[in-house]
Amino acid sequence: MSLSHPLPPTPGQTLLHPTHKMSLRYDPEFEAAAGPTLVQYAASGSPALYDVQARRNRLQQALKKDAKCRIPEALERIVHHAPSSDGHLVEIYHVRKRENSAAGPHPAILHIHGGGYFSFSAAQSVQSMVDYVSQSGVQMLSVEYRLAPEHPFPTPLEDCWAALTWVYSNAEHLNIDTKRIGVMGESAGGGLAANLALLARDRVLSPPLAKQILIYPMLDDRTATDNTNGLAFFDVSDCITGWAAYLGKDVVGTDRVPKYAAAARNLDVRGLPELYLDCPQLDILLTENIHYLVQFVEAKIPTEFHMYPGLPHGFTSLAPGASFSQRAIQNRVRAMLNF
Repeated sequence: MSLSHPLPPTPGQTLLHPTHKMSLRYDPEFEAAAGPTLVQYAASGSPALYDVQARRNRLQQALKKDAKCRIPEALERIVHHAPSSDGHLVEIYHVRKRENSAAGPHPAILHIHGGGYFSFSAAQSVQSMVDYVSQSGVQMLSVEYRLAPEHPFPTPLEDCWAALTWVYSNAEHLNIDTKRIGVMGESAGGGLAANLALLARDRVLSPPLAKQILIYPMLDDRTATDNTNGLAFFDVSDCITGWAAYLGKDVVGTDRVPKYAAAARNLDVRGLPELYLDCPQLDILLTENIHYLVQFVEAKIPTEFHMYPGLPHGFTSLAPGASFSQRAIQNRVRAMLNF
């Protein structure tokens, strides 16, 4: 990411790139809330291309994700384990209202965390799940899929499939309505959720998934253009590194990308569940997100889309208390309730 001021701005200065003028710029509320974090992030220097560990460290420091979370008395967190295709036990972090354990069946969302396919964890997503469940009442189950490059495609997706089929198999015990199960994910998790929906359609999961909620999903391994004038938080080198970790350097961008690896390469969305998608404008993933969205519109699949101007990838984590973050969360909560 390139900022106009690699060091903290002096009074009167801003984080705006001098060539932006009246064009692309950060939302003023976002700049006030996240400016110091962005300046520090830019000053730390972009890691070398394909340096996964440096990016893991950098993202963890910038977003300060913590696995520790205080669970309100009205909610409970349970950890389940689902066997994946290779025998690995996939952890599933389940957050629900305590009253859900005594009544049902209830709708549920299988959640898949973001992190470029190489970072973060389901355990670190519990706090955001608590917020969503508290506001919606819809229970969520987040998949602790194994990360690339240690575990490249198809392992992360198969871990998600194992979690999804485990939820279906245990739905009666969990008081979950199998006709009202959706998938949700952010960034790489959104990409995995989109591919999981494709996999579920083609493997004839029954009942079929009811909804997919994709939050600035990472869908296309061919993305290599920055349309944000350098204001992206998750930049082109991060994106290329993530896809290389997931697919292999020699596969990214070629015609050898496997089916179900990059959802944007799927040209037939017929039979997929209804779609909710949101993406900020200052996100290198916006163009691929819009192209994917158009397929759903043309296929006459119920579709909802929100674009947030002046905001980058991960804006709700960078400025969680801001009005635009609360507005985005409210839109997602409404989507969770509307299926």
